[in-house]
Amino acid sequence: MKASATAGRGAGVPAPALPTFEDGALAAEQQAALDQATLLAIHEQFDQVTAERSEQMRESDAMQTLLMAELKNADDLLKKWIAMI
Repeated sequence: MKASATAGRGAGVPAPALPTFEDGALAAEQQAALDQATLLAIHEQFDQVTAERSEQMRESDAMQTLLMAELKNADDLLKKWIAMI
């Protein structure tokens, strides 16, 4: 005795549709869009990190320039004190 193909699903329930080429193309298109969105997010994060690093380097350079100017002023002041002796 053979069971019919619809016996496990119940009467009147259609069989699941087989995937078609159009379904595969749609899935591939959706995956490509998801990949593109992920790549865009990675690029934005990289740009943000790079901008922060650049700002930190500019601040560091400004602080170093200020320190060098202060050291030069201190050196000039010391030379003047020595000259007065």
